[in-house]
Amino acid sequence: MDQAKIENLNPYHVIGLVLNTCIGVNLLMLSHSVSAMGYNQWWLPFILGVLVTLTLYPMNALCSRYPDDSLYVINEKLLGKWLGRLVNILVIAYATLNVAAANSGYVRLAQTSMLSNETVTLPLLGLSLVMIYITNGGIKLVARFCLISFFFTGWMVYLLQWGYIKGGIMHIFPLFNTTLSDVLHALHQSSTSMFGYELLLFYYPFIQKKSKALRDALIGVWLVVAFYVVILLTSVAYFSVWEMEHLIYPILNLFKAVELSFLERMENLGVGLWVFLVLSTSTAYLWVARRGIEEWSGKRKWWHLLLPATIAYFMIRGPLPLQFQQFLFDKVNVYMGYTVILWPVFLLLVHAVRSRSGGEAA
Repeated sequence: MDQAKIENLNPYHVIGLVLNTCIGVNLLMLSHSVSAMGYNQWWLPFILGVLVTLTLYPMNALCSRYPDDSLYVINEKLLGKWLGRLVNILVIAYATLNVAAANSGYVRLAQTSMLSNETVTLPLLGLSLVMIYITNGGIKLVARFCLISFFFTGWMVYLLQWGYIKGGIMHIFPLFNTTLSDVLHALHQSSTSMFGYELLLFYYPFIQKKSKALRDALIGVWLVVAFYVVILLTSVAYFSVWEMEHLIYPILNLFKAVELSFLERMENLGVGLWVFLVLSTSTAYLWVARRGIEEWSGKRKWWHLLLPATIAYFMIRGPLPLQFQQFLFDKVNVYMGYTVILWPVFLLLVHAVRSRSGGEAA
């Protein structure tokens, strides 16, 4: 449990949080998201990694100026009580949207691949209950779960060898036939695959070695980039451009290439294990939403956790049409993510102005 300002996250926890909150369910559809780049898509993660690295510096700079405060408290200190709380409501909404987006992506995937004759009600309910249980343990339990999830799922990289064996290795060589508009479109479409590192703004006060927080976060980010490059290299070798464009979950089709004498349908095992990565993402964002409500009320109550989890559940299973859900997850959530990522730059400017004018600086 997080109590007060206990600094209980070591470097491995920070790396695990960054690594697993970024990957989530987006890795399964990454090749489809960047299909506009054709066979050149495997080097796109390097660009994403550079962009993420550049945005991590202002995040760390802001947090280092307010080492005992999360973004919620920093907003109120720099923007004032009422404006700061208004911004915090939007941040809570962003975190809740990410919980719903992660869970929705996974239950729709499970329904498509394994539960074609069932509704998503029971799988979603079970996923939500486990998510609530993990999040209730605090950010350290979420971080430990991320590390466990990595070891439960990381071994699946071994299965990629079948993609290389059955594919055309010559496809991985750059063709230099991609336009700037294709690159920008692919960057936008794949941006959610890197969302999660911005949560450093919220769990920074719980990090033991704050002077090394930036280093640990960057290690996590570039591990994500390495995984994405390996996955996209395999996809480029195994799939045609048409398949990458039209298959929503190319990785599931890649699993079908695996030939093991003791297992017939590898994709079902892959989908089952992927729940660990999805829970890593959803629990981290749910913790952020709960912290925001706690900062707002000044107390810690059971409903602070259940409220965002319930809202996320009914966003998927409730009255919202599927088209509106997709609009929220694919449009609203993405642009809110851009805003949260760039928000520290604005707050640093406000901090500089307040410091020069002799205002209160924490």
